[in-house]
Amino acid sequence: MIIVTDLDDTLYPEIEFVYSGFREVSMYLSQTFGIDPNESFRVMLDELKSNGRGKVFDSVLERHHINTPSNRKKCLSVYRSHKPDLKLYPEAERFLSRFSAHRKYLVTDGNILVQRNKIRALGLQSHFVKTIPTYQYGIQYSKPSTFCFEKILSWEGQKSPSELVYIGDNPKKDFVSLNKMGAKTIRVLTGEFGSFKASSGFDAQHTFNTLDEITEEFISKIAL
Repeated sequence: MIIVTDLDDTLYPEIEFVYSGFREVSMYLSQTFGIDPNESFRVMLDELKSNGRGKVFDSVLERHHINTPSNRKKCLSVYRSHKPDLKLYPEAERFLSRFSAHRKYLVTDGNILVQRNKIRALGLQSHFVKTIPTYQYGIQYSKPSTFCFEKILSWEGQKSPSELVYIGDNPKKDFVSLNKMGAKTIRVLTGEFGSFKASSGFDAQHTFNTLDEITEEFISKIAL
């Protein structure tokens, strides 16, 4: 059985990367424009909570009349390229230890530099055969595309999709195509989608509150 996991909100809380990035941008704005970093951080948090991530940097730049395309681009670059301070969920640490003998892959969507920085910060390379940011092949191959999963099956010797178990958190995209493909899918109720009600056909075949509930006995059972 091949185990594949998602990254964001499955193995660690993604909001911690967001906070880490906001702090880095706040320090950049302080050093470059003399803006109070605590104020910048608070303004970005308020914008995030009210309207999402779309204009978090605009909200600070507009306040100080420096909202230009080049300043927005620089803030985004600082955010994406910073080296985050992240920690795995405790249950993710236990999960990786529990399944240390299994062949595991990580498949994650998002900006390649960002995702690789997260993987390095969390020290995940040693736990997986490969860590795969889907965008390295092209954004069109991000989930729900099965492209990266098909590559994994090929790397593993043309294994059947039924021999692949995927664990993720986002029922909007994580499971629908893999269900149709014939893979085994597991949803953990963590992160922003923890209470989200999936549309018909989009939810995983199995659901657990945390990774702690996924046992070797269970994986062996669904592998039959």
